[in-house]
Amino acid sequence: MRGMKHYFSAGLMCLSFGGSAQSLDLVISGEPVTLPLDTPIILDDQPATLNDLRYHRDGLHARWHANAAMEGLATPIFSYTLIGLVTQSSPLAVLGQPLTITADTNLLGVGPSLTLPLGTPVVVSGLVDANGSVLASLVERRGALPPRFLLTGPVTAIGAPASLVQVGAQWVDLAGLAVADCVAAAPQVGEFLEIRATGTASLPPGATLGGVTDARCVDLVPVGTPAATGFLEGLVTEVTSATQFLMGDLTINILPETTFALGSIEDLDPGVGVILHGSYVDATHFDAADIEFVYQVVRFEGPVAPAAVLPGTQITVLGIPVRWSAQVRDRDDILAQGLTQSRQVQVRGYVDRQNRAFATLVRDRGNPDASDVAVRGPVQAITPPRVTIQGLQVDTTGATFADEFGAPLTAEQFFAGVQVGQMVDASAAVYNAAQQSLLAGAIVWIDAPAVRRPRATTGTAPADITAGTARQYAFIEPMYANDFE
Repeated sequence: MRGMKHYFSAGLMCLSFGGSAQSLDLVISGEPVTLPLDTPIILDDQPATLNDLRYHRDGLHARWHANAAMEGLATPIFSYTLIGLVTQSSPLAVLGQPLTITADTNLLGVGPSLTLPLGTPVVVSGLVDANGSVLASLVERRGALPPRFLLTGPVTAIGAPASLVQVGAQWVDLAGLAVADCVAAAPQVGEFLEIRATGTASLPPGATLGGVTDARCVDLVPVGTPAATGFLEGLVTEVTSATQFLMGDLTINILPETTFALGSIEDLDPGVGVILHGSYVDATHFDAADIEFVYQVVRFEGPVAPAAVLPGTQITVLGIPVRWSAQVRDRDDILAQGLTQSRQVQVRGYVDRQNRAFATLVRDRGNPDASDVAVRGPVQAITPPRVTIQGLQVDTTGATFADEFGAPLTAEQFFAGVQVGQMVDASAAVYNAAQQSLLAGAIVWIDAPAVRRPRATTGTAPADITAGTARQYAFIEPMYANDFE
C-alpha cells in the first residue's frame, strides 16, 4: 500500500444516470455515468470542475473514491499518463514508453502512419503495463512544449549511482529528491513511479531525464477497504495461479461464481486489459464478481513460414494478420526477430472495433502441422454446418461439441443457440490454406456475447472505488477518424 492518502473506505459520493443542462453524461470503461457540472475534480493535477473536462479530449484516465473528500482530495481525478517528447518514431514511444495504438485510440494530430518526428510534444493517456508500455486511449500532438513533463511506468532498473532509475526504457535522475509513498526509502524494481519534471526542448533517445520536481510510487489500480465495491480497469500484471492474478499490487481472486465477458479464464495473460466488478476483501485483495476483457480476445495456432513474419510489425497465422502490440509477450522472439524455418506458432491477442487483431502473446509450439490447428474468436457468420471466425470458414462436420464448462452438446443444440458475436473455439482442426478454411475436430461454445453488458443501477454510484478510461465527455472533435492502415 502506497501511503495512507491512497487508503479509502466506502461512502459519500452519489451519481445519477441520465443528464440535464446542469450535468454531464460520460462513460467510464463502458459504463454510463452522470455528474453535476460543478463537481470539483482534479484535472491534470490541477483543481477544476467537471465543466472544464468538456474542453479536453476523450480518453483521459478517471479515478475516484467515495470518501476522498474526507482527506481534502477533490474527486473524481482525470489524468494523463505521459506528457513529454517522442523518443521513438516507429513504433511510437513517448519518454521511453512504447505505445499500442488501436482503432479505439483517440488520435489528435497523429496521421495514418502513426509516426511522429523525434522531439514532438505529445500527451498520452492509457493503461500502464508492467513491461514499460502503454495501451493508449488518447494520443494528442501538442503545438508547444509542455512546461511540465509527466512519466508514469514501472521501475525496470536501478543505476549507479542509485539516484539513476530506469522507468520503462527511460532513465531518470532523481538526485536530491525524496521519492514519496514507496515501500522503502527509495523506489525498487517492479514498483510503479509517477514523475513530474520541468519540460525540456531536447531529449534524444537514450538521454537521461532531469529536472524532476516530484516523484512518487503509485498503485496502478486503487487500494480499498473491506467490503468496498470496486469497478476497476487495468492490465494484468501477472497470473499467479488458476484462481488469482495481479493488477499492480492488487491481488484479484477468481471465484467459482465469477463470470467472464469477451473471453474466458484461459485468456488471462500478462498485458491483457480487463474490467473488474466486485468488492475488496482488504486493501490489497479483491473478489471479482465479473471480469470483462477490454477487447474481444482471439487466439490462433498453426504453421507459420518465415515469410509470414514481419519482425516488429506483424505475424500472419492461418492467413490472418496479427499486429505487434507494445504489450506483447514474445516468448521465443518470433515477432521480434522472425523465423529461419517454418514452425507451429500460437498467437493470443484481441481485435479492436475495426476487427484488426493485435498480439499479446506469441510462442513456439513445435514443428509445423496443418492437421492440428486452432482458432478462437467471435463468430462473424453462421451457415450450418459452418461458422466464420476472423474470415476463416470453420466446417464443423464430424466435430464434437461442448460448452465452456465441458458439458457435451449436439450439433443441433450448438447451432440453435450460438449467435454472431459470441466466442467459439475450434481445435484439432485441419487447415486448408487454398480455401482459407478449417475442418474442426472439436468445437467449444464460449458463451460470451461481444457486447458491453450494462449492470443494474439504482441511481447511486456504480462502485465505491472506480478507475478506468473516460470517454464521451468532450465538446471538441478529433482531427482524424482513428482509421489507420
